[in-house]
Amino acid sequence: AQLVGQDWLASDAPRVWAVGNPFRGETRIGYALPAAGPVRLSVHDVTGRRLAVLRDGPAAAGAHTLVWRGEDDAGRPLPAGVYLLRLEAAGVTRGARVQRLR
Repeated sequence: AQLVGQDWLASDAPRVWAVGNPFRGETRIGYALPAAGPVRLSVHDVTGRRLAVLRDGPAAAGAHTLVWRGEDDAGRPLPAGVYLLRLEAAGVTRGARVQRLR
């Protein structure tokens, strides 16, 4: 299954999105980059406090996906609720919202 259409890949700015799977307790997070470079993708609570860093380092241009199992950086499960994704790449910051159901 392709999470990204060609219009997302053709964009000149980074993009981030999330697709949850409440039955497995995980969320598939995707991001697309117009060019290779450093990327930082993190999860925050609604107050802005950073809970987990999912990616921090170089990444190639194009679409990428990873799975977040609803844990913080220490591996502790986070409660159900709304969380915010923050993607920093190419001098731009993008955000998305994700809801954790369990």
